[in-house]
Amino acid sequence: MPRRRIYNPLTELLAAALLVVLVLVVNRWEFSLAVLVLVVVPAVLLSGRPRQIGLAIVLVAGPLLVSSLLLHGLFYPEGREVLLDLGVARVTAEGLAFAAGMGLRMGVFTGVLLSTAMTLDIPDLLATMTHRGWNRKLVFIVGSAVGLIPHVSLRARRISRAQQARGLVVGRGPVSRFRALLTVTTPLVIGLLVDASERTRMLEARGFSSSAPRTSYLPDTDSRGQRLARRAMVAAVGLVSVIRLAAAMAA
Repeated sequence: MPRRRIYNPLTELLAAALLVVLVLVVNRWEFSLAVLVLVVVPAVLLSGRPRQIGLAIVLVAGPLLVSSLLLHGLFYPEGREVLLDLGVARVTAEGLAFAAGMGLRMGVFTGVLLSTAMTLDIPDLLATMTHRGWNRKLVFIVGSAVGLIPHVSLRARRISRAQQARGLVVGRGPVSRFRALLTVTTPLVIGLLVDASERTRMLEARGFSSSAPRTSYLPDTDSRGQRLARRAMVAAVGLVSVIRLAAAMAA
């Protein structure tokens, strides 16, 4: 069941981006853990699509966490407390702590951005940006980037069902699963490239590059209060960033 929308999609997208910036600026594992527990987990659970979003977060953040543990856990040059000496590599406490902090931040980034991107009302977002007078090319780029994950997920499910209807059987072994993955990945990538080419021709045929004013057929659901809130959020995060940067330079 889709979650009930409270805020304009532009407000939600800006809040997610600013939260990522804030995690980077504060750069403390306690703050990252608090954001993960108090923001990301409730957002996923209340999204109406917890299984899909949770699986997407695991698939994206999992390899990043493993690579961070391998890179920093085994080859951290500033490490002093050696836990395990492997000759060419050393497992150090400092390296593991740094890798865990990096993995936590990457998990927060992935959770915040994916939970936002996979639940946004994209037509409403684009309509709001159009009503606000944003550049049409920027509107198209933002809409394409935000809508890419749901579009790819939906297309992959359709291709998988079509292949299974044609007799595709996915076994339990890794070889069988890899073959099944190839049967889905190949038409998925080709289809996305064809869609991009066709969309470009369609946009040009409809005067996308024209400088004439654009008209949105969707009503403007943005409010003055939310516009003021967005400005306040940007100002607050900017102020915190300046204070943290000044403190770091003074130290």
